[in-house]
Formats: sequence, C-alpha cells, structure tokens
Amino acid sequence: MLRSLHQYLPTGENRRNTFATLIVLFTLGFYHWNTDPEACGGDPVVSTRRLPQLLTVSIDVLKPKPSAPPVEIQHPLSQNEVPGSPSVVTLPTQPATGPAPEELQSPEGTILTGRWALQASQYRLQQGQELLEKTSDYSAQFRRQERVNGELLDPEAMHLKVRHEPFSFYMKWTEGDRGRQLIFVKGQNDDKVLVQIGGVAGRLTGAIAMAPDDARIMAQSRYPANCAGLLELTKYILSNHESNLNLATGVTSEMRDGESFDNRPCFLTTIAYDNPTINPDYSKSLILIDKELSVPVCVRNYTWIDGQAPAAEDEDSLIEHYSFTELQINTQLSDNDFTKQKYKMR
Repeated sequence: MLRSLHQYLPTGENRRNTFATLIVLFTLGFYHWNTDPEACGGDPVVSTRRLPQLLTVSIDVLKPKPSAPPVEIQHPLSQNEVPGSPSVVTLPTQPATGPAPEELQSPEGTILTGRWALQASQYRLQQGQELLEKTSDYSAQFRRQERVNGELLDPEAMHLKVRHEPFSFYMKWTEGDRGRQLIFVKGQNDDKVLVQIGGVAGRLTGAIAMAPDDARIMAQSRYPANCAGLLELTKYILSNHESNLNLATGVTSEMRDGESFDNRPCFLTTIAYDNPTINPDYSKSLILIDKELSVPVCVRNYTWIDGQAPAAEDEDSLIEHYSFTELQINTQLSDNDFTKQKYKMR
C-alpha cells in the first residue's frame, strides 16, 4: 500500500517545490483567518490606521487652567471689557434677571461659574441635540475606556457610522478586539445586535445576534449597545445637567471658553460633586463641547475612591472616557451601510 502511494509522491527538485507551495498556501490561509478583509469599495485606511492615543494627550487639555481672581458682575462681559488675561464671570447661584443663558456669548478666555455655567452648558447641548435630531447620519472615529465591575478596561477605538432614521449603527474595532464588527438596525433582527468578534474566532462563529443588554455585551460596557452615538450621549449629559440644576447645594460648576479638541474650538464644562450622596457614580465630570456643532466631542468622568474625591484625576479614578474625532455629518449613508454583506460578516 505504502509502496503504491510512494510512486505518486514527487521526488528530488519537484518534492522541494511541492513543500514550498504547501508552506505558501498554509501562510496565506493563516493570514486569511486572522485578518479582517475589507469590503470592496471600503476604505482600507480607516480600518488599518492606528488612532492617536487620545487617553493620554487629552488629559492636560481637560484640566482647568489657572485663572485670574474672580470678578463678580451681574451680566456677562462684553468683548471690550475683557482684559488681556482670562477673566472669571461669577454669576448668581439663583436664577437672575438680565440676559438669558442663550444670550451668553462668552469672549475668548471667559469663565462662567455657578448656576449660569450649568445653564449655558445646558443651552449649548440643547442646540447640539436639535442639530443631531435634524442630521440624517454621521461617521466618526470613536474612542472609549470604561470601568466595569470595578475594573478599568483597556482603551478601545473603532470606526463608527450612525443613521438616525431608522436608528442604525455600525462599529468596527481598530484597537482592542481588532476586527470586531457590530451592526444594529431598529426593527430588524428582533431589535438585536449582530456581533462578530475579531480574529479566527469571529471567522468560525460568524455574526451572533444578541440583545443590546446581553450579559456578554454588558461585561465590556457600562451601557447597552443601543445607547451608542452622539445623540444618546448628549441626552444623557442633559439629563445630568437638569438634575444638577435642581440641587440647591453640593455641586460646583464652571464653563470655560478658549479650549480645543481635535483641532476644533470648544467650551469646557467642569462639574464637581461634594460627596457620593449627591452623585454616587461621579466625583467630577469634564465635558468638551464643540463650539460650532454644540455636541460633546470628549467626555471624561471620574468616580470616588473609598467614598472620597480622588487626589488626582487619573486612571485610578477614571470611570468613563468617550471621544469623537474626524466627525462628518450628513454623509448619505444607505441601508447597505448597515448590512453584513457590505463588510463580509459571516
């Protein structure tokens, strides 16, 4: 039997060529099963480039800058009243007569504090919510890091596409579980999320339908999957602003002009809480609001350590970090942008 098989095996130079061919085929097969193919017509750069390490470079940007001593006034500064160094506008803690928050056009470097800082931030975000609700779709590079069950997870970066009607989103991980893909379309797949993990395991299992709050999703995220996107984040922050405005004490707030993120001018809203009774999750929130779009493009929330405010805002106290860069709105996304076939998901 072995002799009869042996006569069909190549010999000499042919045998070496056969072995070389087998090695090449094995290498190609291994590469195919361990990499994420790009769909025809897609952008290979988007799926392969590494995003900047925003978690490290944005920390200093989000720390409040030193300012001049507060100057108490009962109305916002006009442009010709602003001295060379940044001024502080200390506004009443109770609702005041005079300019409504929507009339506050803070000059460069101005700082609003107290209740009016929250109202000005609230108004900006309400403008952003209205803009997003009128926006058909957008794409962005999204980055997040969250503390889940007491453990700070590794940073993740992904390409994000969102359509508002019907609510749909697509995510493709470029950092973290590289190659993972996720699709959700409201009204399809029993309102479940299609998840295909990266690497060989994803090739073998294909896309798996999961409820947005499936335990496997919640083990890696603080919120259900269908809470994704700028609109949901804006609504969440506005809800917190409303709660803060209803409090008489226990909250310190500031809104600062003259900041930037992703090379775009921003306002920085800083909210600090006195103790966990006021807010059990957050000791401090830092929110960068894009001045043109009025949407939150970077958010960092810090939690308590043994019931006390942390001595420093760092990884020991970070509970949530979200950022959106390279934001493009009204990109004319179609139904095809939210199908498995476009991204060769199995």
